[in-house]
Amino acid sequence: MKPSEIRGELLKEHAQIRMMLDVTLTFAGGSHVDAPGCDDLREHLIRLTDAIRMHNLREEALLRDLIPSVDAWGPARAAIMMEVHIQEHDRLYAALLGIPCTPVEFASAGVAALVDLIGEHMDREEATFLGEDVLRDDLVVANQFGG
Repeated sequence: MKPSEIRGELLKEHAQIRMMLDVTLTFAGGSHVDAPGCDDLREHLIRLTDAIRMHNLREEALLRDLIPSVDAWGPARAAIMMEVHIQEHDRLYAALLGIPCTPVEFASAGVAALVDLIGEHMDREEATFLGEDVLRDDLVVANQFGG
């Protein structure tokens, strides 16, 4: 798979997750304790968590070997991805799985902050790992031996 194809696939997944985040805010804004949509909200959160988990696994699989070789900053990017990035993923999962069950609790538990956290995480990924300057098809391998 070409780097541009990897970039396109991962950015498409980001767009799908962003749409799911918008739906999450809609659910949270209209939730009431006995609302008929309560089960819909729970099911949506499960789908959102699954989508994020599947995306992160795919992202790590596609970028693990590619990122270290893209340019002189590749090894540093790889270190960030393998340490900080994976820690962020774990925090996101914990936050998603720790959301209270009832819609009112969910809406008051800072759903907007959680949605912002996920959005900011994807923004950082796009700037650090998924930019056109990083994942391009005309990779230039730096001469490691003096020039």
